[in-house]
Amino acid sequence: MAQFSALLVGIAMGVLIQRVGASSPMMILRNLRLENLSVIKFMATTIAVGAMVAYGMSAFVPMHFDIKPLYLVGVAVGGVIFGVGFAVGGYCPGTCVVGAGEGRKDAFFTIAGGIIGALAFTLLFETVITPLVKMTDFGKVTVASALGVSPIATAMVLGVVFLFIVWKLPT
Repeated sequence: MAQFSALLVGIAMGVLIQRVGASSPMMILRNLRLENLSVIKFMATTIAVGAMVAYGMSAFVPMHFDIKPLYLVGVAVGGVIFGVGFAVGGYCPGTCVVGAGEGRKDAFFTIAGGIIGALAFTLLFETVITPLVKMTDFGKVTVASALGVSPIATAMVLGVVFLFIVWKLPT
């Protein structure tokens, strides 16, 4: 049942990504130039609603949130790699799959680049990645733990803040 639910959520996200135009590199470029904020608003809404629903449900349904440790150097290096790939390909991981589903040939190259990047990460993990990660390991830090408040309350407040910002952004 969990896999079926995940499949339904994935299909719904794919439909929404396609409907908002996030599968188009030109639409993403217009968002990055702040000429059209539809993709930014969509992603912020998705994050807000997802966090509020997941953490809200966790009050009633046992859930496990796998918090990853905060590795500043690893996050910085990963951010640079992701940013370069995003700039060159014009897609992020989810939007390139939707673009491929639409038949965009450039999306297939982005997917191939992601697979090659994942392979390189796997091959370099022990010799390069692990030492980078250990340089600045701050442990499993979250906004809630840093503030000393409930994760559910934090998700609700941040979700409302994100939704308020989305509401105030121009259309």
